[in-house]
Amino acid sequence: MSLDEDLLKQLMVSFREELAERVAAINAGLLGLEQEPTEAQRAALLEELFRHVHSLKGAARAVSLKPIEELAHGMEDVFGAAKRGTISLSETLFDLLYQGMDLIGGVMASLDTGRGIDPALDLPGFIVRLAAAWRGQPIQAPQIEAPPPAPLAAEPGEAPLPRKAAEPAAPVWSGDTIRVPTSRLDDLMAQAGELLVTRLRVAQQIEELAELQALLARWQKDWQRARGSTQRDLHAGGAGEGAPLQQFYLRNEEYLRALADWLNLHARRVSDDATRLALVTDQLQEGIKRVRMLPLATLLPTFRRIIRDLARSKGVDVALEVEGGETEMDKHVLEQIKDPLMHLLRNCIDHGIEPLAERKGRGKPLRGTIVLRAERRANVIVVEVTDDGAGIDLAAVREAAVRRGLLTAEAAAEAGEQVLLDLIFASGLSTSTIITEVSGRGIGLDVVRKNVESLQGRVEVRSERGRGTAFALTLPFTLASTRCLLIRAGGQPYAVPLSAVEKLVPVGSGDVMVVEGKEAIHYQGRPLALARLVDVLRMPGAPTALAAESRMPAVILAAGGQRIAFLVDELLGEQELVVKNLGRQLARVPNIAGATILGTGAVVLILNAVDLVKSAQRTAGPTILPPAAEPQPAAQARKTILIVDDSITTRTLERNILTTAGYNIRLALDGYEALSALAEGPCDLVVSDLDMPRMDGFELTRQLKADGRYRDLPVILVTSLDSTEDKAKGIEVGADAYIVKGTFDQDNLLDTIRQLI
Repeated sequence: MSLDEDLLKQLMVSFREELAERVAAINAGLLGLEQEPTEAQRAALLEELFRHVHSLKGAARAVSLKPIEELAHGMEDVFGAAKRGTISLSETLFDLLYQGMDLIGGVMASLDTGRGIDPALDLPGFIVRLAAAWRGQPIQAPQIEAPPPAPLAAEPGEAPLPRKAAEPAAPVWSGDTIRVPTSRLDDLMAQAGELLVTRLRVAQQIEELAELQALLARWQKDWQRARGSTQRDLHAGGAGEGAPLQQFYLRNEEYLRALADWLNLHARRVSDDATRLALVTDQLQEGIKRVRMLPLATLLPTFRRIIRDLARSKGVDVALEVEGGETEMDKHVLEQIKDPLMHLLRNCIDHGIEPLAERKGRGKPLRGTIVLRAERRANVIVVEVTDDGAGIDLAAVREAAVRRGLLTAEAAAEAGEQVLLDLIFASGLSTSTIITEVSGRGIGLDVVRKNVESLQGRVEVRSERGRGTAFALTLPFTLASTRCLLIRAGGQPYAVPLSAVEKLVPVGSGDVMVVEGKEAIHYQGRPLALARLVDVLRMPGAPTALAAESRMPAVILAAGGQRIAFLVDELLGEQELVVKNLGRQLARVPNIAGATILGTGAVVLILNAVDLVKSAQRTAGPTILPPAAEPQPAAQARKTILIVDDSITTRTLERNILTTAGYNIRLALDGYEALSALAEGPCDLVVSDLDMPRMDGFELTRQLKADGRYRDLPVILVTSLDSTEDKAKGIEVGADAYIVKGTFDQDNLLDTIRQLI
């Protein structure tokens, strides 16, 4: 490789990092401008945006990325014209600029394939629209996924709705910073973890020295008593005979005294060294942790953009308020919760914030509010996502749980609020009236719980109908070490992360009751399943029986939306422990999250609370919900699907996909032919286009749902029109799913069908 090629490769690494930061900053600035800032704020934001695109243009030129350079140059002209006041910032212009940011990412991804820029990106056409924009000429509106939301028009005589002032964009670059690969920080944290292990060993040695001091003190007392008795015997027998033995006693007493003095001095020195080691270790760990820390605000530009686009798609107006955005957490933790937070924010808009007319009818502000709040509590980070929307419809959850087979009708009728709230995290459960690319698939909240619990965290939810919903994520402050409860079961020590421990309770034989043939205890006024940890871990030997006069400790773990009490032999205290993974070969050992080394040198397994609760379901009592059963393909006759579309290309594509998946296929050209086909023989599901001659998809769906014979026949509408009005109309006529051809793929269609039949 030549020097120039090597240098260009190094520059590309730096450029990618700068591109990500510049794009995030530009998105944040655009979002700020949309919030109708003051004149001073507007000028500052435009200046900042101009500087970012100008710097991006120069960086792209340095690595010979002409397409990105041209895009940045066009946007620089637009921001320059806005600074001069020669153009106004309209909704159409904002959409154009956002599309430009997305296009930069698309160009970069396209170039990475090595096949050049994808013609579908229409880069020349977009640059022409940018040129028209900065000249103040009419521009063609960019092809966005959905129309803008209905304007928040005030009633006659009312003042326009106020908008929140823009937040100033945070500075991205600083001259006194350097870039360090996170892998190096991981290595440093690992070495600091070894120091913590050494510190624990020293603490163990101090305990051993203390035991030795106590032993020596007892020895001295016994020696003094024995010396006094021996001296009396020697005096009674004659002075000359006992002199050598008496001298021996005196010398040994001096040796003991000297040994005690030396041992006490050595113990003080070791204790002092241990104190200094603890101080240095804590400072080093905290220093490395701080370097690895990133504020939650790092994710805000992405979140604000998602909320903006999704709110426009749904036709609502939403403000995101952030409290504790400066709260820092480990970079790995932040990366792991990005997707869960995105799912929660999307859920707030899609299921929480009501349409404008509905909010007005309830006397709520037309602008919905989502609050993202973060704070550190001891060794954990708590992140809350709250909305002021409609709240969770527990009746709809109950109905969906029965339909999905998660609960029987009898169990659903008796289920309390907390049980139903926990069910919203079950895979495949959704209360949406129609399946779209955003909602109705029942996978969003399932992903939230799985990702959070993979970090040994937990998710809690509370909701009030008509007032809103709040999700609270409790996360570890760092993944390098964790505070654990040390326990003993079956003669072996184990560690359990304190974040999963809800309470410790003593249990005697009189506290145990039998419910439906299984053991349980009373907890918070209701039965709580009881399991012996040795049984769950399948350890050899018979479990310890509960004696009538004694009590054993039980650890109540909360994970996966469930609680269960585990009987253990002994509680050994709590410690900050370094978590070691078990390697790829043992990455998925059931019930085990990792291992650690105690100060004694003993290797202790760290238990996985989520796995423990799931494993205990086989032996636990009444409060454990059965795992969600995945629908199994029917062993009987294959399902039949009717495809309705006037395009031969679309019919052929869908027929090939569904035939390969094992379905019988029937075809129709429009709504009239579909009704005739159904009259000739039944089908299990209908996939219909919207825009067809004679009878379109809306009318076909309306007639099917109005006919008692076909009322329960699932209908999927497939269309190229992604508009809020069409989706609302699809819901109105009774469609079960709405798929946009722009986001259509094989898995999307098949997953939707599996959910419906």
